[in-house]
Amino acid sequence: MTMVESRPEPRLARLWRGVSGALAVGLALLALAMIGVQVYASVHDLPGPGLDVVLGHVAAAVAAVVAQVVADRKRGAAVAVCGLVVVLLVAVTLWFFWWA
Repeated sequence: MTMVESRPEPRLARLWRGVSGALAVGLALLALAMIGVQVYASVHDLPGPGLDVVLGHVAAAVAAVVAQVVADRKRGAAVAVCGLVVVLLVAVTLWFFWWA
């Protein structure tokens, strides 16, 4: 038998979960935008970002959403770790595909 914890979650944990959730959604939307740009470029015979860039965005977005789902279902240190994973995935994706 498992016990359900009835204490309210600390405000900082909720804030962190919200920030990481917004970043995960933003990365997912960016991946969808990259797919759209690649499709548009292919239809109009333009070079586009390339399949490797699109797949990199999609892989990072999927990993970020999975980490966020885990963070949403857990409590304690798992929230912090999964949120950090989301932040790192966003930072690495932006660094390698947009800034570097």
